[in-house]
Formats: sequence, structure tokens, C-alpha cells
Amino acid sequence: MSDSPNSSLPQPAARASDADRERTAEQLRIAVSDGRLDLSELDERLTAAYQAKSRADLVAVTFDLEPVRDTARPLALRTKSGTMKRAGVWTVPAEIVAECTSGTIKLDFTQAQVHEREIHVHASAKSGSVVLVVPHRGWTVVMEDVTSSSGSIVNKVHGDSSPYGHTIRVTGGVTSGVIKARHPRRRFIDWLLGRPHPDSLTR
Repeated sequence: MSDSPNSSLPQPAARASDADRERTAEQLRIAVSDGRLDLSELDERLTAAYQAKSRADLVAVTFDLEPVRDTARPLALRTKSGTMKRAGVWTVPAEIVAECTSGTIKLDFTQAQVHEREIHVHASAKSGSVVLVVPHRGWTVVMEDVTSSSGSIVNKVHGDSSPYGHTIRVTGGVTSGVIKARHPRRRFIDWLLGRPHPDSLTR
């Protein structure tokens, strides 16, 4: 069978989505924190990233920046009755263990540096709570392998199913406590003025 008349024509480049651009921007910001880019380079590359039309354009922005893999041991947070949390700027490993008896463990990913596409959280809450807070865009939380006796399993995160986003897979169990995943709450002033949460805005 002969080739189609159009088979030799160049194929159009895959178009870049907002999630793709945000992903590239985050990689550039991490490169600055690692000392691989200076601020002037960051400004130039961020401008190019947000103006990118195709994924090939985004690759050109980060061609010399290989993602840094976190080879550290899994993060283990355990508490009997206290409160433990990770918030602000922190580096997320590929695996996290969160175990609480009657206390609270909070993992806030909204400003975290994340190098892995998939993160495994093994959560255990007897009568306490494990709370995951993730950005509105580019994140998915899966709780298919979590068991409960009389506690609650709450997942309020509706992922955008982007192949370039982050996925948190939660395993473990609840006795009479709660394991919850949610987005950041709006500040009172934003709620009062009817503003959406800044994290939910697109560029």
C-alpha cells in the first residue's frame, strides 16, 4: 500500500497547556533555589515559558535543567497526641509516612518543592487526623487503598487529569479518626470580597 500523500508532511507540534507552562515555571524556580539559574535568567526563561505555544517550546526553555531527584529516605512523621506539619517551602520526597494516634499531621503542598510526578503517602489515624492540602491546579489525590473502621476518609480534591501534574496516592487506614485531602481555604477578606483563592487563578 502506498503512503498517504500527506504522510511526508511535518506533523504539528503538540500544543502547550496552562498546566504545562506552570510545570515548567516550577522547574525553573527550583533551579534558582538550587543555584543552577540566577534571577536574571529566571526572568528571561519565565517569560519564554509563559509565551510558549508548544511543548517543544517548553523543552527549549529547560533543555539544560535536568530534574533533581530526591534520594533522601522517606519522610516519617509520627505523633501520639501532638501536632506535626510540613508547610511553606519544603522538599517533598517520593514517599511519606504519616502516623498519628490522637494528634494531627498536616502536609501542606501549596508552596512545596516537588520533583516527583507521583508521591506515596502511607497514612494511619487511630483517633487523630491526617490532612493533605494541595494546590487547586495540577494535582490529583487518589485514596483507593485506604480502609476505615468507624472513621472518615474525605477526598475533596478533583484532579485535572493532566499527565504533567502531580498525583498523591494515599494508602493506610483509619480507626476512628480522619484522613482528608483538600484545597487551601480562602482568606476571610477574599471570601468577604468574593475573590477566588489566588491558587485557583490561571495565568
